[in-house]
Amino acid sequence: MLYTAFFDEANTHGPSPTIIMACFLGNAREWVLFSRRLRGIQRHYGFKIFHATDFTNKKGEFKGWDDPKCMKLVEELTELVRDNLTEGITVHLERERYDEEYRKPPIPAKMNLDSQYGVCFRACMHQIYALVHKDGRKDRLDILIEDGHKNAGDCGRIFDDLKRRLKSRRGIDLLGTFKRAKKASTPALMLSDFLAYSYSLMRETKAARGIDYAAVTPEPSKKHAGLTFLELLPDALEQLKRDFEQDRQETADAWRATRDARLAANA
Repeated sequence: MLYTAFFDEANTHGPSPTIIMACFLGNAREWVLFSRRLRGIQRHYGFKIFHATDFTNKKGEFKGWDDPKCMKLVEELTELVRDNLTEGITVHLERERYDEEYRKPPIPAKMNLDSQYGVCFRACMHQIYALVHKDGRKDRLDILIEDGHKNAGDCGRIFDDLKRRLKSRRGIDLLGTFKRAKKASTPALMLSDFLAYSYSLMRETKAARGIDYAAVTPEPSKKHAGLTFLELLPDALEQLKRDFEQDRQETADAWRATRDARLAANA
């Protein structure tokens, strides 16, 4: 089965941002049905691209909208996700915590530290892997991320690293392609933007301009998409450094074992 996850973010600007990343996961059939129904919602409400900041401030394509119309769109987008996709995931990371727990020494030798944006991406990928990977199945997972953020390329490096480690260490050939795209060409990215920014508003006030986003969060069921709010454990960021050091040691051990076996065979 082919799965695709679409990623976007919120609150990534300023000197000390709390980054919120969100993604939606679905299989190929789910995304076909989702895209068809999203186009119907776009036609009905008369907008082309959902930019959360424009929507919240009622500007751009949403200029002149009243609260009831905004609320109705939120409800329909929420139902669209709930009824058509597999899972929605969000994670947040404060800049202070990133600096104190991750970037602060000691740092393992040769470790290429993830950006704050990249750490959030890695956490989401860990959750997606737990949802998608089934022993014995030949599933495939592709990733599309909103293009434009300065650290979007860092996520590509992380994706390639995870792909290599899964295949070489566990023999799991799950990860497919990583691509960056714009909302104009990839409408599904709009809903990741919707989820990221909605979660940002819920964290701040639970309401924005009279719209209570928490009130329309779908209750998960066997027939509906789940919604996971990831919380990084107190030692989670330091664990990333320990994992890197362990992987480096395992790589070195595997290389030495291969070398020794080759020398023994040629003796």
